[in-house]
This record gives sequence, structure tokens and C-alpha cells, in this order.
Amino acid sequence: MKNLLLVSQHYDDCLYQSIKRDGYQITHCDFKELEGICESNQHLGVIDLRGCSDLILIERLLDGIHSHMLIVIIVNRQQLKNTDIKRVIGKYAWDYHTEPIDHGRFFRMLGHASGLSTLKRISQSSLKSENESMLIHSPVMQALDEQISRVAPTDIPVLIRGESGTGKELVALNIHQESRRSSGPFVAVNCGSMVSGLVQSELFGHARGAFTGAVAERKGKIELADTGTLFLDEIGDLPLDQQANLLRFLQEGVFDKVGGTGACKANVRILAATHIDLDVAISKGEFRLDLYYRLNGVTLNTPTLQQRSEDILPLARQFVDVFAREFDFPGCHLTDDACRALQRHDWPGNVRELINRVRRAVVLSDKGRVNAAALDLLSIKEVELLPLKVLKNQVERTAIINAMQFSNGHAEQAAVHLQISRATLYRLLEKHDIDQSEELCLKNKN
Repeated sequence: MKNLLLVSQHYDDCLYQSIKRDGYQITHCDFKELEGICESNQHLGVIDLRGCSDLILIERLLDGIHSHMLIVIIVNRQQLKNTDIKRVIGKYAWDYHTEPIDHGRFFRMLGHASGLSTLKRISQSSLKSENESMLIHSPVMQALDEQISRVAPTDIPVLIRGESGTGKELVALNIHQESRRSSGPFVAVNCGSMVSGLVQSELFGHARGAFTGAVAERKGKIELADTGTLFLDEIGDLPLDQQANLLRFLQEGVFDKVGGTGACKANVRILAATHIDLDVAISKGEFRLDLYYRLNGVTLNTPTLQQRSEDILPLARQFVDVFAREFDFPGCHLTDDACRALQRHDWPGNVRELINRVRRAVVLSDKGRVNAAALDLLSIKEVELLPLKVLKNQVERTAIINAMQFSNGHAEQAAVHLQISRATLYRLLEKHDIDQSEELCLKNKN
């Protein structure tokens, strides 16, 4: 079960139930209650700004959570005409969605955000130092690790290329941690998520009174990264008109704040990442060739999970340990059929897909046994070889667990959802040896 903080001025039961049905464990509060949970263990937040007017309070509260939480903001289309709303989105949101909610797009966005927040949490944990050797069994990762060791002590710009989900930000963070700037800040910017029209303010900052709503001077990402490292993720999505401003900073080390009266300086190392082919973008006139040369001091390529097949099982075991500790499920382990399935799968979603499958499997594991069925990696051949009774029991058990979690442990509600009597539900709980308190401990703890 994925954890999510939902903050709204007015309770939207339709939105709440939709998110819950998509497999999220929700903590809901209004903006007045948000201050009390700023130090919670939530890493993904949906902030519903529909109907909100007190943006000063909202900004103050978001300041307390945005540094450790990936934030998705919901607004109505009319609000996008409000400069203050656009500033809040640009400053705090990883992404935003407008009303009416397109459920397909919204949940794809939410799934991506959930996966990214998990990657960030794992990369920031102490597991790297404890299990570093587990991450580089494959020759391609050993070569990448060697390249990181060579470029990290320098200040040369690095362009990191690779498919989505291959860990480009983790590579950038490793470069920063192994550099002479490790004691300075590491500031990450997703160029694709910044609101059009606020990119310059986001990168370079603005002076007080620069525009309506600019009630105080604000530092941009470049200034915040002074003496440290600025990571520009999805650099290919940076608007063309802002590429010239970034190029000037890379060439001269100076930049202008929006509404400022003089040039500012910052001592920053630039790392950039992209999953698109910048050569194609340059040929289409969508990316500046001179900026490409400035960013591309050294190119590092993050391999796909298929290309580092020797790392699949060590990574999977590490993630099992991570989520077993997080969800307090001691003794979780991969079964033999899970190991075979993990090695056989194509992994189109790379490490991010592996993380999501393992997290789900740990929650659904039967007494700590993370098998291929829990990973949803059973092949057609394996399914056909299973006796019908076994398949029926697996589906029945999973349906009961999901219904109990969806109903917050209320047996009567779960029975209604399954369209069976409560007596039948109790009989099935006993048949499948399902301990209600055990299966729902994740919900209770969060």
C-alpha cells in the first residue's frame, strides 16, 4: 500500500475514494491541520487548492513539507489566471492537475510521482553505504561507478543520459557526494514540471515587487545551490527562451533576478539529465546547440535494468529489506520462483518498475514469502501449470485481503464489497489463515 497525504479545504469524497481504490493509504487533513503533521513520514502529497483563498497561510505550511515531500497540486482552470496560484505551483509542485479531473491522466501522474518519491527516499537512505557492493555486480555498473569516481572530484559539467526509471538523479547525487562540493547543497530541478511563465523566477529568483504577488525577495534554484551542485533533470524540456538565460550563466557565472537591478553571481556545478535524444531536439530547433556543448562536458549513460541483469536479484533483495523494515514485516524473502521470474522479466520500467513491484509484493506477501504471484510476474505457462484449485485460492485470498484493507478492517463493509455474507467472510478468513490485525497492520501503522 502506497502512502499519500491529501490536503484540501473541502472534503471531496469522490476524489478520496478514487485515490483509495487506486491502492493508496490516505492521510487526509485540511490546511489548518497540516501544520501538526509537517514532520510526518509521508513522502507524496496531493494538495487540493480548489476553493482556497488564504495563499499566505498555504505557502507558509507548504514551506514546512515541500523539502521532504513530492507535491501534486489540484486547481480549477480559472485559478490558473491568478498570478499567486501560478507562483505557488511553480515554487512547490512537482506537477499539477486541473479540474475536471481526467482520472486516467491523474493516476498516471500520481503513479509516476509515487515511484519517484520512493527512488528519492531510497537514494537518501543509509543503505547505499551498507549495500554498495550489491548495486554494482554488473560490468556496465562497474564501468559507470568508475566513471563517476573520475568525474566527481572535478567541476566539469556532466550530462546524464538514460531511459526513465534508470536512476539518473541517483547518479547525480553520487557525483555530488563524492565531489569537493559534498558539504554544499544538492538542489534538484525538474525542468519539465515548472509552470510556463515562472521558469525564470524558479531558476534565477525574483526581487520584491517584481510582479503581482511578489511580496518578498526570493532566491532561485541557482542561488540556493551556491557552493554546491545544481541538478537539472529533464533538461530537454527547458523552454527555448530560458535556454539563453541558462547559457549566459554557464558562460559568465552571472544571472539576473526577475525585477532585479544588477547581475548576481553563484558558484555552482551543473549536472543535467535527459531521457530524450538531444541531437534530435537540436535538429528540430527545440534545443540550443551552444547550450548542449556547455552541458556536455562529459556524458554518462545509465544502463537499463536489462543491461545490468546481474544486479536484478541483489537490487530486489535490497528493496525487499527496505520495505519489510518500513512496513514492519520481518522475515520477508524472495522465493525461488520469484527469483526466476525477476530474471526472466523484460523490465520496460527499469529500476522504478522493480521498486513498485517489490513494494506491492511485500505488502501482499504470504507470511513473508515474496513469490512470483505477489510480484505479478507469473508467466502464462506457469499459470497454466497451476491446478485450478490453487489458482482459485490465490485469487480468493488476494480479493479478501484487498477488500478488508479497502474497508479499513470492517468485516461487514468488506462482505458487502465482495457480495457475500459476513458469516461467509469469516469462514474464508479462517480458511485462508488471514489474521485481520496482521494483514491490516500497514494501514494501522500509517
